Amino acid sequence: MASRRPTILDVASAAGVSTATVSRVINGATTVDKELSRRVQAAVRDTGYVPNALGRSLRRGGTSQIAVVAPDSENPYFMQIISEVERIARTQSHTVTVAHTEEDLDLERECFRQLVARRVTGVLLVPVDSRSTDVSPLTEVGIPLVLVDRGIDGAATDVVATDNLDAGRQAAHHLHERGFRAPAAIAGPASLRTTEDRATGFLATWRELGVDVGPEALLRGDLHVESGRAAAEQLLADGVTDCVYVTNNRMSAGAFEALRGHEDVPALLATDDDLWTRLVTPSVSVVHQPVRATSRAAARLLGQRIADPDEEPSTTLLRSKIIERESTRPRTV
Repeated sequence: MASRRPTILDVASAAGVSTATVSRVINGATTVDKELSRRVQAAVRDTGYVPNALGRSLRRGGTSQIAVVAPDSENPYFMQIISEVERIARTQSHTVTVAHTEEDLDLERECFRQLVARRVTGVLLVPVDSRSTDVSPLTEVGIPLVLVDRGIDGAATDVVATDNLDAGRQAAHHLHERGFRAPAAIAGPASLRTTEDRATGFLATWRELGVDVGPEALLRGDLHVESGRAAAEQLLADGVTDCVYVTNNRMSAGAFEALRGHEDVPALLATDDDLWTRLVTPSVSVVHQPVRATSRAAARLLGQRIADPDEEPSTTLLRSKIIERESTRPRTV
């Protein structure tokens, strides 16, 4: 069996320093303490570690390969992120590799393995799961990483995302101000922080507004069209809800399909300003995420992280906005 290739983590452990310090020494930083630098250089020799030439090329102004890893190859929101990052990368002479994990943790782990083998310069990642995604295969070898749209519980990693609690609060106020008083939310799996925070902010705000909201007001789907349709059909059968906030764009499309054509249906507030929301009748009000601003901020942050791995991880939250259309027309209180 072939021996394991030494990693930057092995060097850091041997030298008794952080991986960021190892990276700085390898890339010629002059601000590292001389004794630390000597320890790192000795550990590199002792372990037989071979630095990532591609990463060094980027830091010195050469070309690089950036990977964008998204969880759903059919979701327009993630396609917009990829398109915007590719556009930015072209202006900086970087190439972009795109991978899709299809909301599957096993595929995600295999993707990380392949990215490490290819020695990509940096990764923009939309993780599969806020609780279970493990990014250590990337961070342990010193690959700069920025999480986009979704954070990971306990991970000391840069994040650029929508302020999802605020998005849920905005959704509640929008519907309350238009006379609705019996809300429901359709969320994704509880382990997915994005939709969970949106639903949490939404339902908590209704309670703050004096509306009695019980556990039956929260329905769950799996982020796909069919589950949104099934949840909306359940709401129609129950007949007690007058408005519904769907916390994911594809479930929003399913919910619209279920509600369309019925009389006295709940008002619908969807997520993301997808093309269909403008073309259907009635047109659909949305909580619009700032996808372009998110993509640009994430790409800039990845460049900063590659250039200076010693910086402390940061979290950037961007604000959504409501786009009002026919599906949330005001009703008399």
